[in-house]
Amino acid sequence: MADLLDFGSGPLVDLLPETLAARLSAAASVIDYDHGETIHSRGDAKPGLSIVRSGAVRFATPGVDGSYVTTSILGPGHCFGEATLFARLPRAYDAIAEGQTVIEQISKPRFDRIFDDEPALARALVIAMTQRLYSVLDFLEDMRRLPIDVRAAKLIAGMARSAKYLDEIECNQADLAFTLGVSRVSVGKALSRLQEEGLIVLGYGRIGVSDRKRLSEWIAERLPVEPLTRGE
Repeated sequence: MADLLDFGSGPLVDLLPETLAARLSAAASVIDYDHGETIHSRGDAKPGLSIVRSGAVRFATPGVDGSYVTTSILGPGHCFGEATLFARLPRAYDAIAEGQTVIEQISKPRFDRIFDDEPALARALVIAMTQRLYSVLDFLEDMRRLPIDVRAAKLIAGMARSAKYLDEIECNQADLAFTLGVSRVSVGKALSRLQEEGLIVLGYGRIGVSDRKRLSEWIAERLPVEPLTRGE
C-alpha cells in the first residue's frame, strides 16, 4: 500500500525537522537515474527507504505483453519502501525514473539506527502512511459514487500534484482503465470530455494538465458533498 495511489500524502521530508531530514540524507547513498531507468522491480525484497531528492518516480505494474500500467507518480521529498522495512514485504510495483531523477537510498541497518534514535521519524512516517491509507479509502469511495470522468480527473490531478514539477504525466488510457476498474472505451470517452472542457491535453501515452487550479475547481464542483480537509 505504501506505493499505491499516493496522491493525498505530503512529502515525508516536509514532515521532518530540518536536522532529522539532514541526518537521513547524510546516511543515504545517492543514486542518479536516467529517464526510464528501473529503480527497483516488482518482487525485489531488499529492505530500505528511498527518498526522491529530485525528478520523479513512476510506479507501474508490468503486463504480460511487456507494457506497464502506471499506478502513481511521486515527486521530490516523497519516500517509498516502507513495506520492506516494517512488514518484510517485497516490492509490489516496478519503480521507474521519470526524467533525470536522484534517489537517496537508506539501507535498513542505517535506517533502524536513526529510527531508534529519533521519535520524530516514527511520527512523520505514521502521518504519511495514514494519509496514504485515507487516500486509498477515498479512492474506493469514489468508485461507488462518482461518474468516470470525475474519477479520472481526480486521479490525473492527484498524479500531477504528487509529481509537482511535471506539466504532463506518463499515463495512457489502458493505465487509467486498469486503475479505475473500467473499460478502456469508457475511459476514452471520459478523457475526451475532459479535453473538450480544456482541462487536459491528450498525447501519445501522456496526459498534460492545462491548468491545475481550474482542474481542481472543476472536480470540486462535481463532488456530491463538501470534501473533507485534514484536521477535521
